[in-house]
Amino acid sequence: MKILSAITLGLTTFCLDAQQTDTVRFENGSIKAFGGMTDAGKFGKWTYYYPNGELNSLLNYTKGLLDGHQEYYSFDGKLIGLEYYQSGLMTDSASYYYPTGQIEKLGVYQNGLYEGEWKFYYENGNLKRSGFYKEGLPNGQWSFYFENGNLNQQGLLSDGLESGLWKYYNEDGSQLYEGNWKNGVKSGQWYFFKKGKKKEWKKFD
Repeated sequence: MKILSAITLGLTTFCLDAQQTDTVRFENGSIKAFGGMTDAGKFGKWTYYYPNGELNSLLNYTKGLLDGHQEYYSFDGKLIGLEYYQSGLMTDSASYYYPTGQIEKLGVYQNGLYEGEWKFYYENGNLKRSGFYKEGLPNGQWSFYFENGNLNQQGLLSDGLESGLWKYYNEDGSQLYEGNWKNGVKSGQWYFFKKGKKKEWKKFD
């Protein structure tokens, strides 16, 4: 009897810890999401849907936290995002897309924050801006572009604020003006360009 009781207890414990399937529904009864559940929360792959029945996302969980590769889709079923999580925090590389399939932005997360180089694109495929982040804030060289691909402005950002020399350009690629920034405020002598020649413009305290 003791042996049988031990076996029964072991089976009961196993059943309590075993993964079960859970389904979440919209008010109209259509499926909103389904996936595995344990006592610790969502587990494994969960599939989410929009109210119109189209695929919303494919998410992976461990003990109720997002963990592993995640996929996100638009209302019409087009892939619009790929992310990677570790214990509920975004980390490693990520990429996002326009519904057309064209890349919108890509880069790396660290502890849920932007880190390192990120690139952002127009829907026509041309680069919109690119630069570096540190702990979620822009830090380092940044470049911004017109939709036609020509450089718009370029300079350094420090904790999200303009710093040092910045150069600005017309949409046709010719330089417009340049000057220095200090903690996000224009500083010193600024210059403008006319027919390729550099001339004094304004002086800032």
